[in-house]
Amino acid sequence: MQRLLLLVSLFLVSTLGAAASPIAGQWRFVPERSTDLSPWRVYDLTITVEGDAVTLQRQLAAGRRVHEDTVRVNVSQAVNVVPSAYWPDNRHLGAYMGGDKTMKIRAEWLDQRRLLRLSTDLVLDTQQGPRDLNILSDYKVSANGAQLTLTMLRSTRNRPVVYVFRRLTADEATKPTAKGKSE
Repeated sequence: MQRLLLLVSLFLVSTLGAAASPIAGQWRFVPERSTDLSPWRVYDLTITVEGDAVTLQRQLAAGRRVHEDTVRVNVSQAVNVVPSAYWPDNRHLGAYMGGDKTMKIRAEWLDQRRLLRLSTDLVLDTQQGPRDLNILSDYKVSANGAQLTLTMLRSTRNRPVVYVFRRLTADEATKPTAKGKSE
């Protein structure tokens, strides 16, 4: 009987812990505290955590241009292979998704699930030919849960890209997603 109670307790603790991930929620980009988002002006991010599965939904906008993508990874898998036909993070570099048009992503939780680390490998097509790229991304929620900081280290850059987000209120989350200003 004690063994059964122990198993049930462990199951409930692990289930409740997974559901209560502090990083889950809807987030809005704060431009004045972040690296330039060029070529985009708006960045909304929704993070969903269901057990070992983490879903990152991005909505990027500038003027009439809008891009939405979803990346789903399983933290318990050694490598997640995620199809990706387009790389919206090119920042006017003339670099486009290449190779087999997939991202190989390794994911892990750190700091009691307050930090999600992704290591992403992909191939970009450039004017000089194919280029391997690794992006180390840390999604870290503040102690009070109101701010999310995304720090990206790219193997092709010396400086990190830092995006700061604020958690949307329940009222803001029910309104339509923000769009970029007309150009």
